[in-house]
Amino acid sequence: MIELTINGIPKPKQSVRFTKRGIRYKSKDVVIYERSIRTQVNTQIPKGFKILDEPVTAYVTYVFPIPSSFSLKKKEFIKNGGVIYKDTKPDLIDNLNKALFDALQGIVLINDSRVCDFSAKKIYGFIPRAEIKISTIKNTWM
Repeated sequence: MIELTINGIPKPKQSVRFTKRGIRYKSKDVVIYERSIRTQVNTQIPKGFKILDEPVTAYVTYVFPIPSSFSLKKKEFIKNGGVIYKDTKPDLIDNLNKALFDALQGIVLINDSRVCDFSAKKIYGFIPRAEIKISTIKNTWM
């Protein structure tokens, strides 16, 4: 199993954009965010780690900054280990995971298609980050 922490506010991956001439490009924010993920992951990879090229399971927790509108009671609840889920944008299903797993390709995973079992959640916390746990799984049909 490998556990990684990506510090900073989790950001969604926006759709590819096109110039007036029809040339595809990624927005500058997406390029910078993916580069930041890769840099942080490279500092956390253990020596001798081999890129995973087998079925894996991945568990991700996205931690977003606590809104200033939260009461002291809610902030204290989170401080004491309580969980308040973030049910507003960005979209967990597509955009957040796309940015993260695209950045992990070639460093942790050969391809994000190797993720066969997946779970993710969005919560509020004092230190914005993405926490990722990835482990290999074995097919049991043999």
